[in-house]
Amino acid sequence: MKTRNSSAFTLLELMITISIVAILATLGVPAFVEFTQKQAISAAINSLHSDLLLARSRAIYEDVPVVACPGNAQSGCTDSAEWSRGWIVFADFNADRTLQDDETLVRRAMPVEHMAINSSTGRTSFRFYPNGSTPGSNGSISFCGPGGPKLARKLVISNLGRIRRDVAPGLDSSNCP
Repeated sequence: MKTRNSSAFTLLELMITISIVAILATLGVPAFVEFTQKQAISAAINSLHSDLLLARSRAIYEDVPVVACPGNAQSGCTDSAEWSRGWIVFADFNADRTLQDDETLVRRAMPVEHMAINSSTGRTSFRFYPNGSTPGSNGSISFCGPGGPKLARKLVISNLGRIRRDVAPGLDSSNCP
C-alpha cells in the first residue's frame, strides 16, 4: 500500500499561527501609532526650525531685518499665536513687520493638519536683525499632536537668535488636538 504525503495544514497548526499573528499585531499596532505621531511632530518641528534658521541667515546675509510669523502670502502676518495654519518668512526692508508687495517673500509654509502649533502669547512673530539677534523677550513655539502632552515638543528662540529644541512636559492638554 502506498502512503501519500500531504502538504496541507492541520487545524491546530492554523489556529496556532493565527494566535501568534494576533499577539504580534496587538503588540505592534500601538507602537506603530506612537511612532507615526512622533514622526508627524518631528516633521513639523523640522520644517519650522529650518524656516527660522533660514530667516536668521537671510537677515545676516542680506543685511536686512527678516520676519517669521504665522500667516500667508495673501494677507501677511496674523496677530494670532497659532502657527498651524501656516507661516511666512519675508525680508522686511522698511522694518514695519508687514509684508508689502515690494518685499521679498522668502518662504511660505502650508497649514499643518492634526497638530496644534502655538507660540507664546507675548511673542507671536520673530524679527531677525542683520546681526542674527531677535530682540525682545525669549519666545517659544509648542507643538502638540494627537499623542497629547507626553509627546509635545517646542522650539525656544533666544534674544541672541539661537533656536533650540526642547520637550514641553508642562503643556496644557487642552492645547492638543
